[in-house]
Amino acid sequence: MSYRPMMTLPAMTIGVLFGCGTLPAMARDMVMPPAGTPQAMIDAAPGARLAGYLNFCIENGLAEHAGVTPLMDTLIRNTGAVPPDEHGNMDYAYGTAGVLQPGAGAMPRMTDLDIPARRDACAHAVKKAGMGA
Repeated sequence: MSYRPMMTLPAMTIGVLFGCGTLPAMARDMVMPPAGTPQAMIDAAPGARLAGYLNFCIENGLAEHAGVTPLMDTLIRNTGAVPPDEHGNMDYAYGTAGVLQPGAGAMPRMTDLDIPARRDACAHAVKKAGMGA
């Protein structure tokens, strides 16, 4: 059996393992893209996910049921968020689960926010959907 040196890891990995324990800023930003504000993520969301956010907000008591449900139903109908074949729409599912940015590493969620920030995010979603604008 031949001897192989163990020190074949890239210098950055060695620095992380034996150094300060964090990735350098450039590498960290490639792995964990900087998250925008919840409002910016809501603004970037497609209509089906926005309908899901409204559903999340209603279910969690963060938006008025009677006033927001008709708006959510209209978005669902206009975007096909809940197709008749019941296969579902992942954007609507992500929104209903409160996922703010699907596919982004840790997938930030509304439940990561404190209650006042959730209320603000829900108010923004309602406003974006057309109420109170």
